[in-house]
Amino acid sequence: MIRKFLQTLSLFGLATVLATVVWITAANEENPILEKVYPQPITIEMKRLPKDMVVNRSSVNNVAVLIRAPSQVWSTLNTNQINITADLSEMSPGLHKIPLNAEVIIPNAEILSVSPSEISINLERIVTKTIPITVDVQGEPAVGYIASTPIIAAEKIIATGSEQEITKLDTIKLTMNISEEKDNVNRTFTFSQIGALGSSLDDLVLQPKSTTITIPIRQMGGYRDVAVRALLEGNPEPGYRITNITTSPPTITVFSSDQDQLTALPGFVETEPLDISSASQDIDARLTIALPEGVTAVSEQSIVVLVSIEAVETSQRIRQDLTVTGLGTNLSAQISPDSVDVIMSGPLPVLDSLTGENVKVILDLLHLAPGTYDIEPSVIVSGPDVIKTDTILPAFIRVIISEPTNVSDDKTIEDSNLPNTTTNEANDET
Repeated sequence: MIRKFLQTLSLFGLATVLATVVWITAANEENPILEKVYPQPITIEMKRLPKDMVVNRSSVNNVAVLIRAPSQVWSTLNTNQINITADLSEMSPGLHKIPLNAEVIIPNAEILSVSPSEISINLERIVTKTIPITVDVQGEPAVGYIASTPIIAAEKIIATGSEQEITKLDTIKLTMNISEEKDNVNRTFTFSQIGALGSSLDDLVLQPKSTTITIPIRQMGGYRDVAVRALLEGNPEPGYRITNITTSPPTITVFSSDQDQLTALPGFVETEPLDISSASQDIDARLTIALPEGVTAVSEQSIVVLVSIEAVETSQRIRQDLTVTGLGTNLSAQISPDSVDVIMSGPLPVLDSLTGENVKVILDLLHLAPGTYDIEPSVIVSGPDVIKTDTILPAFIRVIISEPTNVSDDKTIEDSNLPNTTTNEANDET
């Protein structure tokens, strides 16, 4: 009986094992276990970095992770569930090799390996340093002006960052050009935008981040700026006018040892006279300056004067007969009216020289069949292209195109039966 019980028990155990094997096989077929590298690199998280330290350089920032997990787990796995960390606690400044710790926070998943398994990092101490600001002034102000010492809104900055980067900075030199300036020069500098410093300052914390520099510029005693006025004589040719007068430079600096004489100047000086009589085009001339005795020009000894001259614009009306073109063979045309008024505008001298021979009004009847039309005429002006056609009156011409007909005998008879209009009119007159 005991033997029978043992046989039954062994058969039951074998059946259980077989059932388990079958269940595991079926489960693996539906949700197989996969071992593969996660398709995206995982970023390394630096943990427990001392507060007075900074990572200056790391050999790698991302790692590849080999994971073993069921297929269904793989379908839900994301980067937030994979943690790769480097423990930097109690590290001193210098180069270190740090092993990486890996963790996957999802059931039934296991990290088999991380590549690389360690990283090399360089730790540096964070320091704070006060850095002075200097100004390199280039060029000289305009003649008769002097520049004062630059005024710097923030004469130094406080920089915080890695010791290696901070030691590179002894001073920050800013350059300002004041060549030919007559007024105060102001400029704001943002340190991170300075080409020579930008790369060095990227990893630093700066306070302040910018500064404003002002260079005061003032005029010295005995000097004065005055405007230049061109002195013109005569008038342009009739029909022309002056449109603009420019002087280059528009102002000059003068000097006198007598301050009262400078003060007495009216604020401008004149050039020597420029004759523009009968001018019909622009005049460009270099002229000397008429200055009182005891006053000298220190910036310019002569002035370039440009007088712009152009013809006076006006308008003119011309009555012109129509010229018919393009009328088909064996066709006749009646036009009404047979002349038009053309109003043109342009320079007065050109319009005054214009005659009817220079203006042609065309009525184009090309490809038109017998019938009645309203045709817009076109104007052709020979001569200078500065003439514009403003208006054609009337704007449209009534045109009747017809074919010539032979008068038949029947038509003659019909006409003889009509009332004698001429006789009737004579009787009425009687």
